[in-house]
This record gives sequence, structure tokens and C-alpha cells, in this order.
Amino acid sequence: MRGQAATRCIWEALAMGEERAVKNMDLSAFDWHSSHDSFGSPLHAILFGKLIVSHDEESDTNELNNGFDDLINADHAERNARLELLRFAMRSGADPHIVAPKQCDVSRWWGGERGGDSMKPISFAGRSAFECLLAAKRSIKLKTQDPSDDADWTDELKAVDEAVDILSRPCCTSPTVPVHEDVVATWETVLDDSSFADVTIRVVPATGSDSPCRGITNGGSVQDNLEDASLDVVEVRAHSAVLGAASSVLKAMLSTQGMKEGAQRAIEVTDTSVQTVRLLLSLVYTGSIWATGSDEEEPSFATLLQALDLAHRWQLLHVVQLLEQAGARRIDAETFEAAYDVALRLELPKLLAACRSFATAPKMLSKARLAARGNASTVTAAVRADLEALLNFEGDGSAASNSGTAHATKRRRRLL
Repeated sequence: MRGQAATRCIWEALAMGEERAVKNMDLSAFDWHSSHDSFGSPLHAILFGKLIVSHDEESDTNELNNGFDDLINADHAERNARLELLRFAMRSGADPHIVAPKQCDVSRWWGGERGGDSMKPISFAGRSAFECLLAAKRSIKLKTQDPSDDADWTDELKAVDEAVDILSRPCCTSPTVPVHEDVVATWETVLDDSSFADVTIRVVPATGSDSPCRGITNGGSVQDNLEDASLDVVEVRAHSAVLGAASSVLKAMLSTQGMKEGAQRAIEVTDTSVQTVRLLLSLVYTGSIWATGSDEEEPSFATLLQALDLAHRWQLLHVVQLLEQAGARRIDAETFEAAYDVALRLELPKLLAACRSFATAPKMLSKARLAARGNASTVTAAVRADLEALLNFEGDGSAASNSGTAHATKRRRRLL
């Protein structure tokens, strides 16, 4: 019963556009691919509030929707909160193409005192959140073309356009299966037990500028470069059977006697931290990290990016997906430039979509424009070119002159 009540609260918070509340909730058991008889899908709820109201909730006002507003009716602050919540939902794996169930057999229109009664209504049953959003845009645009209507729908159309952009960006999620906690504990024990370990990973800490996440500085919430105070080599023990099963690259290295790693049963990792390697191994063995409140600290964003770079180098594909998703959830004003560079360099669509979405958010546009113009010292050429293309710079010709660079960052890599 407690779990059902928690799930109901999540649905209601989504429909009310309560961005902070949703992000603070325990969403580990919430299915972002689910549907609800009253809310549609999670994305329906964020965009259109509560679709079906019970008899005791009914009112005679379509626009107010009994406290459950929507993206179009909301004021400026709530509209921005719903757009941020929409980004968060997409990063969490929500699917814009899940249709609302047949129980959501209602129609909605907008306008009210502005002449909304003559606006073409949209329906929800059997239609995805993306379809409904496009239908709402068509309905509003038809209204703006009515010569007898002098209402200004600019802000509403701008919000709808931004929502369309969010839903149309690629968002990849990896399949998951429920695993008993004791299974994870068993593999954690294997990781911690070095008595049967037969591989040594020698960690040579990063020296700053050579780090793959050089855009992150030593201050603030993303302290790095690096957690290791000294440059002493640290050895971490692991098991060749586990490493080889997780990575074809590591399997080849460790099984070939002609290679130094295979002959010495040792792998040297340079320009990284021991925390990075331990994070990587934790994800390889258990698919998880330490819980908040444990003796271990939450890995810094720089550690996360370094682990992502190393996982990509070793082709630890499931670890790349886990780290990419975690990185996409932690994009902010301090981290997005470094994350942007890694996303472009490693061609990570989920992280790249999150960076682009954050860069084009209203509160970030000024900083993004400065970065694209080259006024930010930590921005790489690849990030600057992509930002120029993203923001469609005009006037100084810089976007046109670097168009070849922007195109080059989108080339697919291949294995040798």
C-alpha cells in the first residue's frame, strides 16, 4: 500500500509540474514507460496535467483543470518548471511515443476568455504525448490565423516549440532486469576479495592538463584533478575472468601472451585516479555504486567522466551506458562544458542530448553564446563548433567558417 501511495504522489507531482518535488522523490521503482487511466503517460502528465478528473473533482472550468494546470495554461515560472521536468523525464527514460489508454477519452482546448470556445479541441485516448503536443500546436496556430481573434499566443507557442524540441531529441536507454540484493552483495564480496584476484591494475594518477575531463576545475561541487593528493602509482586487484567477460578489449589484452598485459597479468592506466578505477570496477562487478550515507563518498563529476572515458576505451558497453545516464542527470552550469566535450569526442547521444538541451535552456543561453564565440577559455574547438551550429550564430560569419568542423564532430567512429 505504501508503494502504491508513493506512486500516486509521483503521478500527481508530475501532473502539477512540481519539478523539485519529483527530483527529490525516490523514483527507483517508478516505471517511466507506464501509463495511467487518469494521467496518460508520464509525459502526458507533465505536458497536459491530469487528463481525467473524478466526479468529486469536476468543475465547470476547463482551463483550471482542478489545480492540475498544463504547459499551455501555466504561468511563466510553472512553464519553465514543466520544461525542466520534461527534460528530466526524457533523461530518465520516458518514451514520447507511449499512447494514453482508452480511458483518457476526453478533449481539451485553450483560450477561455480569449475565445477558446471556438478553438479546435484535441483528444488524448490512443495518442502519444508527442502526437497530442503537435495537435495542440496546430490548434493554437489555427487560432492565431483567425482574423477575428486578436489574442497573443506567442509565449504559448514558444513553450510548445521548446517541448517539441525536447521530445524530438534522441534519448537512448538500456534494458534492465530486477536483481535480488543478495546477488549484488555476492559480487561486491568478489570485488573486495583479492585472494583470488589474478590481475593487477596499476593506476598512474592524472597530471591535470592531460586528463580527459580537463574542463573541470578544482573548485566548487566538481572538485577534481584529482582526488589523489600524490602521484604515487596505486595497484588495484581484479579478476581476469570478470574483466574478460565484460570487455572484449580486456579479454584480448589478458589472453595474449605476446602482449605485455597478458604476460605480466598487469594493466597500466595512466592519467586517471584510483577512485576512477574503483568506480569503474564497481560498475563492472555489481552495476551499482555505494549508497548515499555509506562510508564511500559520491563520486565527483570529474571522476565520472574519467570512468566514462576509460570504459569507452575498454569497450565496457554496459558501464558506458550507466555512466552516460548518470552524467546526463548531473549536467549543470559548472559541468556542462566538460560533459559536452566528452559527449562529442566519444559520440554519446544521451549525454550529448542532455548537454544541448541544457545549453539551450533560457537560463543558459547567455553563457552558451559566450562559449560559442570563444569567450570561455575551457571550451574546446569541438564544443564551440557544435554550439555555433546549435545556436545558429549569424552576423560575424564564424558559424559558417566553422561549419566543416561542426560536421566533422558528427562522423561515426569504427573499430580497427
